[in-house]
Amino acid sequence: MSKPWVYLKVHPSMKVKIDREDLKRVEQHSWRVTYGTTGRKRVVTSIRTPKGVRSLTLGKFLMKPPKGKQVYPRRFNEELDYRKNNLIVCTLKERQRLLPKNRTGASSSFRGVSRDRASGKWRASIEVDGHSINLGQFKLEAEAAVAYNKAARKYFGSLAYQNQVGRRSYQRRD
Repeated sequence: MSKPWVYLKVHPSMKVKIDREDLKRVEQHSWRVTYGTTGRKRVVTSIRTPKGVRSLTLGKFLMKPPKGKQVYPRRFNEELDYRKNNLIVCTLKERQRLLPKNRTGASSSFRGVSRDRASGKWRASIEVDGHSINLGQFKLEAEAAVAYNKAARKYFGSLAYQNQVGRRSYQRRD
């Protein structure tokens, strides 16, 4: 049985992973790799409309998001993965909940976790609707990360970012 996805060449040295069912529709356009304002690679094409020519990302082309929503990759890795199960339709605010923690100068590598200097313990907290909720203090950093994960699922649902406790985590790249 063949794989449910295929590679589409978009540059002499770059290819994109897409669902096999989308191949015919995607091949009707000429795709190129550009760099967004954050420096991340994205795959775009030019579409002629009654208002003129506009650029369209492969994610938007595949997912057709409603007005006010964008299409973002679910996993943050270097590969150009445009399979539908790796794309998510959401607002920019919702996307922030999906991102790993920006680790520059942080006491913990986990989102929602920080070191309490006074007690030497790890503190877990989460921000919901502009309010910070303290989730408690923990002896181990990983325990605090798990507490954050549970709260994130409770408040933000299945799309919330989950700390990769005990696994290699991806660096935030935007």
